[in-house]
Amino acid sequence: MDIYAKIRTLAQLDATLSALFFTGTQRWFKQQIQPGYISKGLCVRVSKPTTVFSYTQYGLMNLNKPLMQFDILGFDSTAVQAATIAVINWMGTVSFAETNDFDSPATTPPHSPNFLLNRRSGMEAQVDPPGPVYIETLDFRIYNLEN
Repeated sequence: MDIYAKIRTLAQLDATLSALFFTGTQRWFKQQIQPGYISKGLCVRVSKPTTVFSYTQYGLMNLNKPLMQFDILGFDSTAVQAATIAVINWMGTVSFAETNDFDSPATTPPHSPNFLLNRRSGMEAQVDPPGPVYIETLDFRIYNLEN
């Protein structure tokens, strides 16, 4: 399962993130937000700017370290900040380096190797409907087991 699918699957299983981004119209996007969705509620755009690969003397390891960027967007700055905190808290509970979250039933991961590297705020122009869109961007370095 690729990292985008892992992130989306585990986000849908979290009660808080499910209520914020998956109730009604699904508003969790890979790399690009479709037009008109921001007016339906808070949105998340997930992208992977870069990946650091690990090597041993025997070759490429199946554990890599992608830099994942989460952009939380919405018209209400307070709601965007609250959703940002929810994403930060959730990333502290999941592990992409273990398969525990995908076990049946899910078990608690032994650790959570996700590191928040950067958090920044900004605004983006929105044409339809007109108005500023608030954005919080989170950069996480995660450990991901390629399987």
